[in-house]
Amino acid sequence: MTRPRIAACQFEPTVGDIDANLNRIAQLTADLPAAVEFAVFPELCITGYDVDHVQSTKTAVPGPVTDRVCTIARETDIDLIVGLPEAASGDIYNSLVYVSSDGVKATYRKQRLWGTEADHFRAGSGPTTVETPIGRVGLLLCYDLNFPELALAYSEADCDIIAVSAAWRQSFARDWRLLCRARALDQTCYVVGSNHCGSQSGRQHAGASLIAGPRGDILAQTTDGIPMASAEVLSDALSTAREQNPVRLSRRSG
Repeated sequence: MTRPRIAACQFEPTVGDIDANLNRIAQLTADLPAAVEFAVFPELCITGYDVDHVQSTKTAVPGPVTDRVCTIARETDIDLIVGLPEAASGDIYNSLVYVSSDGVKATYRKQRLWGTEADHFRAGSGPTTVETPIGRVGLLLCYDLNFPELALAYSEADCDIIAVSAAWRQSFARDWRLLCRARALDQTCYVVGSNHCGSQSGRQHAGASLIAGPRGDILAQTTDGIPMASAEVLSDALSTAREQNPVRLSRRSG
């Protein structure tokens, strides 16, 4: 019996070239195992991470760009979580969208803006969850990972998985791995983290996309030669982790 899987994919986007980036997303998704239910891609991967290009690449959600992501999902039978600059009511958000063959199922807006992002984006105001065939998923973006209270909102919402998209720099690579593992352990859930690799606009990114299990262990991770990682989602592993580390129950009964 084939068990469902989740995946993290990484690549080096071309800044401002939406067509090239969508083509790369399509290629990576097509190469994933058939059992993958959804794949997570990096922060602002549709446009590349460069805040100076936000005005020229912003897009409505749903809109023409997410329609094309929807086509990839339909052709591969894999749902996609991708980052893009969302235009809405005169504002721009650093957003993460969950797209299935039926269209956009959820949109998350980054709550904690890093550095000069605050000069270009409006901050989001709360958590976003989405129901999937393998459990409830909560969405986070990059710097959000540093704030345990943001992940806690997903524990309180009974999420089984947290999907994190990032543009994490090489100089903070240790923090990236540590925080993904910590959020998996302290919320007793799977964390699937996708990060940029390569260089964009002078930023050297860490790559190191990974999947952490509900005991905080790394189940799968990308390497220099393999830009994708996938792992099974096991309900028994979640149950066992929550018995051994009953933080969810203790919070509610404390």
